[in-house]
Amino acid sequence: MNILPSFNRKYVWIIFTIILSCSALLIQLNYFSIKVLSSICSYTTGESQYSKAQKDACRYLLDYILTSDEKSYNLYLSEIKVPVSDSIARVSLQKGGEYETAYKNFVLGRNHPDGIDNSIWLFKNFQNMPYFKQCVDLWASADLEIARLDSVAKLAHEYNKKGINNADKITLKNSIDTINNRLTEKQQAFSLLLGEASRAISKWLIVINIFFVLTILISAGLYARSMFKKLVESQRLIIAQNQAKDEFLSIASHELKTPLTSMKASLQIVERFARNIPESKQMHPFIMNANRHVNRLNSLVKDLLDVTKIQNGKLAINKTNFLLNDLVSEVVTEASQAYNHTYILGDMEAAEVNADPQKIYQVIDNLLSNAAKYSSEKHAIKVYVKTSDGFVKVMVKDHGAGIVESQLPHVFDRFYRVEATKNNIQGLGLGLYICKEIIKSHNGSIGAQSQVGTGSTFWFSLPLAS
Repeated sequence: MNILPSFNRKYVWIIFTIILSCSALLIQLNYFSIKVLSSICSYTTGESQYSKAQKDACRYLLDYILTSDEKSYNLYLSEIKVPVSDSIARVSLQKGGEYETAYKNFVLGRNHPDGIDNSIWLFKNFQNMPYFKQCVDLWASADLEIARLDSVAKLAHEYNKKGINNADKITLKNSIDTINNRLTEKQQAFSLLLGEASRAISKWLIVINIFFVLTILISAGLYARSMFKKLVESQRLIIAQNQAKDEFLSIASHELKTPLTSMKASLQIVERFARNIPESKQMHPFIMNANRHVNRLNSLVKDLLDVTKIQNGKLAINKTNFLLNDLVSEVVTEASQAYNHTYILGDMEAAEVNADPQKIYQVIDNLLSNAAKYSSEKHAIKVYVKTSDGFVKVMVKDHGAGIVESQLPHVFDRFYRVEATKNNIQGLGLGLYICKEIIKSHNGSIGAQSQVGTGSTFWFSLPLAS
């Protein structure tokens, strides 16, 4: 039964769209959050290079003022290039300058090449955001201090050319110390802002992640609830329909049984008259054919009645002790008269069982008739009875077309018929199902082995009588 059309497709699509959208947003959000945090990490690393170069520049400049050693001044010039290059990159980005200019100066500012792309991306997209705007303002004010430091350096260089006195040295040293202290405060504030931004982003990321995850879970829950409701309703409908079908089969079978019994009795009487009256002998084949069809209908009705009893748990089992090998021999003898096949009794070990002889008779007869239906008359059907480990096993082996391996597990299902025989073998697909249920009610087991082109062996086993 196809239950999908009963689903509210519009509702399902809405839930699916919400889940898909939230998942996409969640992935995108995490991607950009990681990118922002990586960019902040790059600025933190760049700030440490900025700070180190600035302090080294101050140290070399002080050494130059005290010693007038040009080597110290050249070292100062080398270190001061780091914050100056960062300043050029910042101004270029603020004015919408070229990417190559900013990249080149960030490299000169000793920023790691792998993080420069993220640094430029963050600056361009978030320079006006609260945290980052404060960082940029601090950066710009620090650059002003760097410019003042460079002015002091140029003044010191001029003084050295003329010959610097102690008073000038003290004045220059105090200016450098003041600038250095202000830069240290700004650098610390810059680092703190970057840390706060990183923590704020992490907190918001957690909150937004929780929101989207809860949205997905709630949507999935609503979808699952809707699915479950529909499945429960569909299951209820299927059970009700099956009950109605079983009830119909039971009533129909009972209603058919009485007229079929009457028809069979009437045909037997007519057949007896036709056989004894010479003028009616020409009618005899037609009467026999009608009798065969009545027998077949009677068998189908009996199967339907058995199935309804099994489904309702009303299949009566009357157990008694008897020799199973004797019952098998009896059924084989009767089958030999009913079918044009040769039945060969193989190993027939004596085995006493506690079972319902009529029901076990029905199982054996069904296996023998199936073997006759599905195999050629020129091949003999072999029957074996063997005992082992407290069980007796009855096997019926034919040389028919065989059954495909994929279909073999289903041959004992109700109404199942092997695909290759649906068109040329008549039946409802109930015989083996009834056999399985009868054997199961006796605490036994039933099964089959088959190979296409070679034949099949159907078997059942029962516990030996204590």
